[in-house]
Amino acid sequence: MKFESMSLEQMVAQIFVVSFRGAQITSAYRDHFVKNNFANFIYFADNLKDYKSIRKLSDELQMIAKEICGVPAFICVDQEGGMVTRAHSGATVFPSSMALAAASMPDKMETVGKIVGAELRALGMNINHAPVLDVNNNAGNPVIGIRSYSDDPAVVTAMGCDYLKGLQSSKCMASIKHFPGHGDTNLDSHTDLPCINHDLDRLNKIELVPFKAAIKAGADSVMTAHIIFKAIDDLPATLSKKILTGFLREELGFEGLIITDSMSMKAIETHYTTEKGCIMAINAGVDLLCMACDFETQQSSYEAVLEAVKNGEIPEARIHDAVERIAKYKAKYNLTFGDEPQPEQSYAAHETLADEFSKKSITLVKDNPKLLPLTDKRIYAISTLPINANLADDELKVQAVFAKKLGESIKCPFEIIDVNPTSEDIEAICRNVGDSEIVVFGTYNAILNPGQSNLFDALKKKGKSVILVALRVPYDIALLNSADAAVATYGYTNRSVKHVVEFLTGKLNAAGKLPISL
Repeated sequence: MKFESMSLEQMVAQIFVVSFRGAQITSAYRDHFVKNNFANFIYFADNLKDYKSIRKLSDELQMIAKEICGVPAFICVDQEGGMVTRAHSGATVFPSSMALAAASMPDKMETVGKIVGAELRALGMNINHAPVLDVNNNAGNPVIGIRSYSDDPAVVTAMGCDYLKGLQSSKCMASIKHFPGHGDTNLDSHTDLPCINHDLDRLNKIELVPFKAAIKAGADSVMTAHIIFKAIDDLPATLSKKILTGFLREELGFEGLIITDSMSMKAIETHYTTEKGCIMAINAGVDLLCMACDFETQQSSYEAVLEAVKNGEIPEARIHDAVERIAKYKAKYNLTFGDEPQPEQSYAAHETLADEFSKKSITLVKDNPKLLPLTDKRIYAISTLPINANLADDELKVQAVFAKKLGESIKCPFEIIDVNPTSEDIEAICRNVGDSEIVVFGTYNAILNPGQSNLFDALKKKGKSVILVALRVPYDIALLNSADAAVATYGYTNRSVKHVVEFLTGKLNAAGKLPISL
């Protein structure tokens, strides 16, 4: 693909990957794209309704790209699995990364990547912002958690590299993230600017291990983290020339695309402004700017970058370098202005594999005294709703509620509680529990929501036996370590709820192994 005939405006716009709302391209959306020459896109859950509408949307965006610049569009998505799954129709919803690791089927990871890649390409998408290669070695991490395979760099490396090989073999580009590593933070870069103070020796032993291996394995794009790594620079990685050009390009030898996390996240917007951040990111070595934000910010950022090129703040050679690399990878992945239409498929074999992973991920951590499977004792079930835990999670559609599903299964009373119950809530719940002998408590990030810990303590003080079911992060089990039994699910999804209820009622064996240390 040749870009020589492009205007400066068109070349600058090639660096932008823009989001939009809804499942249809309105005339206002079309005008916005054409006015600003935007011809690369990113999908979120509200764009993706059903197979036919997704396919139509992708083809329409490719026709808009053809009209704007004559070059096919990158159409990106975050299809990580678990609760960060954008496409639910026409695609298989695999469990979270940590659930995949717990299932202990490493020989199937390349197959998972192939399946995800093939399904996304059939829907018109060509870049998947996955796998997550962050080593989640901070139990209090508010945004990574089960999105990571493990707190062990070797596990993250093995599983992530196999997945990306499979993904890219299906002509869907992998975007390994979040470089140089978002695992050991207690802040979410969606809402603030984290800082990691470890020295370079520690980074090389833990955080950087999976990224180095994935680069050697052929990863064609890297997503940057909005995190300061003090050992290298005082700027966040996304804006740091020392990290992206000096370290990633020159020292690690990465030749692929450098893509940013969303430039509207507070880590950038609050501390630098999105517009200034875009200029700094390009000068640092970024090739693609992810603009998951409102149209006004997309346009003002594009205008700011264009002006910075015209006045010399961004060297024009830097734009040419990025655009040439974009052209190279659009050609490598055989992008077209809409693939040949394909009939919708049910992917029965893919669903079977996802189900197998989910079943095998359910992990019995403890059961002393032996309370499982549940018998005819007086049981009371409680859990939160499956809410969004952070801004990376999807907009939730109809989801199974653990307490309700268990209550219906064994005909016991159940209660849906707030994610952070107050002292008044706790008093009421303890009254409702009454003379029940066993409370099955489905926790949801209790390690980040102290009201759940307070409720657990209150139940124990009442002399209740508590079976703890960690519906998201397994770190809840270590926090509430006096539970009589504990089970990890690694994600509050329909599949995980179905299978943990089956396990609790004796219809399924728990074969999972903890992929993290408690």
